[in-house]
Amino acid sequence: MGRNDIARGLLIAALAFVFGAFGIWKFASPILWIGWIPLWMEGLLGLTRDTWLQVIGAIEIILAVLLLIPHRRLRQIAAILMALHLVAVLTQTGWNDITVRDTALLLSTFALLLLL
Repeated sequence: MGRNDIARGLLIAALAFVFGAFGIWKFASPILWIGWIPLWMEGLLGLTRDTWLQVIGAIEIILAVLLLIPHRRLRQIAAILMALHLVAVLTQTGWNDITVRDTALLLSTFALLLLL
């Protein structure tokens, strides 16, 4: 196993862990996450912010699972969708510690795409 294989495996594990954990936490502790759902999403497509939180949590879990499936194209799709999700998040958070974390995650998805 070469260095690129190890790096790819570590990025897959890290991103799947973060997205999976965040997705699960949105269901387990919604009160901690609902404040991150922008007010303008209330009523969007007829859904409440609570429902949007569940939709986003489910999407994050699905993306984590897709990344773990050992199929190159599925992993590429998952990484691209993770990057798009993070860009959307970054447009809503302003500049703070969360922005720094999510920027690092975004750059990690780009690194993974280069390794896939």
